[in-house]
Amino acid sequence: MYKNYEDLDHPCCYENLKDNEKEALDKWIKAKFEVAEKAYNKRSSYGLKHDFQRDTGIYVYNGAFKGAMLNAGFKPVDETQLNWNFYIKERIPDGFYSFCIKHYKHNNSILGDFVRDMDKDSKFPKESKDKEEIEDYLYIRNVCKEAMKAFKRAWNYYDKSIKEKK
Repeated sequence: MYKNYEDLDHPCCYENLKDNEKEALDKWIKAKFEVAEKAYNKRSSYGLKHDFQRDTGIYVYNGAFKGAMLNAGFKPVDETQLNWNFYIKERIPDGFYSFCIKHYKHNNSILGDFVRDMDKDSKFPKESKDKEEIEDYLYIRNVCKEAMKAFKRAWNYYDKSIKEKK
């Protein structure tokens, strides 16, 4: 199939993915990113493909990831590089998740730990604005007592911010 390792970094690898792999990769990319004017320099295609693998359990070559990004309409900064950066920004859904990411993701605290865990959990109800739905999800996942405490604290801050906006 591939003549040498250089072929594995070519965007045409995307076409060789199975349909279910393409679908999962396309869905993941569309959920995570949107077009931006500035280059996203936090992670290159190589790092992003590993984020995809961590979230879905599906391994893809760097080339397949680059091809999927092109297919989704994202432009690379410099196609001559082995690992591409793109003109993208992270898509953050509105609601509790968004509030937490904006306020606590980089905090060195129990709230920061909770939010980073929440961010890594691909099944977390990121679009939800419903306390019960999120609480039920956390119970089903058997989160520790400290995580549940952090959730309740973060929810109180979130709820307060919503009431202040009204």
